[in-house]
Amino acid sequence: MGMESTDVFLNFRPIYILFIMILIISLLIQTIGKNRRFLINEFTVAVITLSSVAVSAYLAYQIGILSDELGIGGDAVSFYMFIAIVMLSLVNLLVYLFKK
Repeated sequence: MGMESTDVFLNFRPIYILFIMILIISLLIQTIGKNRRFLINEFTVAVITLSSVAVSAYLAYQIGILSDELGIGGDAVSFYMFIAIVMLSLVNLLVYLFKK
């Protein structure tokens, strides 16, 4: 297998980066936003948290299947991004609950 087979995982990284950016923006709105009640509520936090974790978990699962089928190792960077998304989601949820 050449470099072409490992390039498959690079296509997943922008999705992880998008979720990380959304979670960071949500966290910033919650912590430093003056009128955060108008911008973000519990439904918004729940949707952002659940969708980002669910889609990221599905992508991590697909990366595992692809690496098994292609006979190559998994992508460590994507796994670390998945862990970052889970951690940011938990922090987002906890910040919202404690700020409430």
